[in-house]
This record gives sequence, C-alpha cells and structure tokens, in this order.
Amino acid sequence: MINPINSDNNIQMRAALSNAKAAQEESFDEILQRASENKDEAKLREVCNNLESVFLNMMFKSMRSTVQKSDLLGDSFATETYEDMLYENFAEEASKAKGLGLGEILYKQLSANIKRDEVE
Repeated sequence: MINPINSDNNIQMRAALSNAKAAQEESFDEILQRASENKDEAKLREVCNNLESVFLNMMFKSMRSTVQKSDLLGDSFATETYEDMLYENFAEEASKAKGLGLGEILYKQLSANIKRDEVE
C-alpha cells in the first residue's frame, strides 16, 4: 500500500500537533500554583488526576512499543494517530477510576500543603 504522506511529513505533522496541544494547555506548574493561591481543592484534584493520566499514557506507550506489530491494520499515520488517541483515552478513564492511585496520593500531599499554608 502506498502511503500518500511520506515519513518526513509524518514527523512534522506529529511535532505540529504536539506543539499545538502544548500551547493550548496550561502547564501543570501554572495550574497548581493558581489552585494553591486560590485554595481551590477541586482544581487541585483535577490537576493531580490529569498528571496521573499523563503518566499512565506514557506507560501505555512504552508498553505498546514492546508488542510486535501486526500486518492486519497496516502501519500508517492514521493507524498510529488512532492508537495514540485510544491509549490517551484509556489513560484518562483509568485515572478517573482510581488508576494507580498516584493522583490521589499527590492530591493528599498537595492539599495538606495548602491547608498548612492557611494555618501559617
């Protein structure tokens, strides 16, 4: 099968998508700082769950890279994009449903810091 998009364009497209996504989202540090300043525990919990989601997504990608590719679906930009989106969704859902518990542990630690800052 002939791929209409050559590999150089593939790399450029992925870089552009990644940069666009990064530009749209605030950094973890910025959101965390704002949540801390506003004593917003709901936002803090959301940020912690998002961080766990990112961690799980990276873990899934590493795990996926160890599995031998099948010729059933082929190896195209569309397939890779779909798989990336699928595993990103898996990571988001897993982090919502307790996941590894990393988000909860992080939330407890950071919310304790916020409460301690209120007392001081």
